Amino acid sequence: MSTRFIISCYVIMISLEFSHPQSLFREEDFRCEERRDIKIAEKLRLYENKIKVLENQISRIEANNLEDPVRLMGMEFYMVFPPLFADDGRSYCVLYIVSISSGSCTVALPLLTKRYILKLKQGENQLFLPSSYMALENQVEKKGVHIECDVFVNVYAAKHDKFTTTVFLVLPIHSRFHYKYRYIPSIQPNPVSVKYAHLYNSTLSIVSSGDNNIVKIQLNLTEGESIHIGNQGYAYNDSIQLIMNKYESLVISHGVDLTGSTISSIDPIFVATGNKCARLHHDNACSGMNFMIPLDNSHLDIHYDSEHVFVTPFFYPFLRGYKIRILSMKNDYRLQYIMGQENKTETLFVQNNYVDIDVDSNIPVYIRTSRFVSVTVITPGKNNTDGIGTAFMLYIPDERSLLSEYHFVVPDLNTTSYITVISRNVSNIRLDENIVDVNRTVIYDINAKPYDVIALPVQPGYHVARNILKESFSLYVYGKQKPNLGYGFPAGFYLNIKP
Repeated sequence: MSTRFIISCYVIMISLEFSHPQSLFREEDFRCEERRDIKIAEKLRLYENKIKVLENQISRIEANNLEDPVRLMGMEFYMVFPPLFADDGRSYCVLYIVSISSGSCTVALPLLTKRYILKLKQGENQLFLPSSYMALENQVEKKGVHIECDVFVNVYAAKHDKFTTTVFLVLPIHSRFHYKYRYIPSIQPNPVSVKYAHLYNSTLSIVSSGDNNIVKIQLNLTEGESIHIGNQGYAYNDSIQLIMNKYESLVISHGVDLTGSTISSIDPIFVATGNKCARLHHDNACSGMNFMIPLDNSHLDIHYDSEHVFVTPFFYPFLRGYKIRILSMKNDYRLQYIMGQENKTETLFVQNNYVDIDVDSNIPVYIRTSRFVSVTVITPGKNNTDGIGTAFMLYIPDERSLLSEYHFVVPDLNTTSYITVISRNVSNIRLDENIVDVNRTVIYDINAKPYDVIALPVQPGYHVARNILKESFSLYVYGKQKPNLGYGFPAGFYLNIKP
């Protein structure tokens, strides 16, 4: 082999080696860098997730701490209309849905196999339903109404027939867990005669939101009392266990006072108490009553064993006197109350599951308790001698549940309607952006803290009442229809809604 050939081969090999770019790092070094970058990216993602969780927690805390003046009740509701009292061919039901923005609600009516898509405008939205949607008594039937909206709304429901008018605030589903109702007020039916006793029955209404829902009812009957549901009779110490499906409703109609009864369920349920045509005394005319009972989550409330304050309203002069019924889950608590302008504080140490306070005149009552209780006002009905009054049941929220702005509706049911406002300073209240007539205000100096109370006539339709300083206050809506019909409900209150 010649020297020329060896040199040429060497040159070719050298040229082939330098034909590829050369690196100062090994391939292993690149792999290390890549692994390190992947680890850094994973840590960044982990930290980003933690930051998002913390931001969400901070947002929730800030949302809880911020006083939101506009708080509507909820987005999902179940309900049933009370039983028909007497039909003259012009009976009907109506839903009033109040929204502060555009949106939509789906109203499911399983009895009619219909779904209404209700396009919401700001303010009042109405949906009229036939009287066939009024419940029958002591029968399980599919007359539940389901309302689901894509924005927060307030829902009010009304039933009108020949002799009764009933309007009530519908409460939303505010928990997905086990439901318990242990603060159920009722009223002793007061019929004109045995023959017509069934027309004066009290009612306890239930609607299930889920299938195979186990509903347990413990009726607070005394010995010797009994009621019938369907073909089954229930007496003292008996409990009722039902398996109810979605939309199924039951209105227990009874001739006894079931105050202190309890209801529990697996899935959320609607519970309302009332009376087909109630009155407190024999010389009063009767009227339909119905109000929805808030879910009992007081056992989860850190404030349960702390002091609670309630102020019942006085009403426009067509009412005179009322009964206050106070229920507690536990006995042995302190109850203090002051009537109107009296300087005397009455103190009771309550050992029963409920106590009544009879108020003879049209005055507010300041109530303070050592633990959480439920407070209901029951007006007596029109007095047959002087024609004053009408009958309804009114739930009284405690001071912690009051709002600083209310969006509400006054129903147009051929009634004359009113509102009562209870505030520290009525001059800070605006009704539809107008200053209220402070000359109508009555000041009650309670424990050196003045309460302004004012009752005003108000026209049917959508209204907004707010405190310009964002201080909370009470607002109640009520009305009468000649000769003796009436209704009453709180405009709204705060609910602790749990997803």
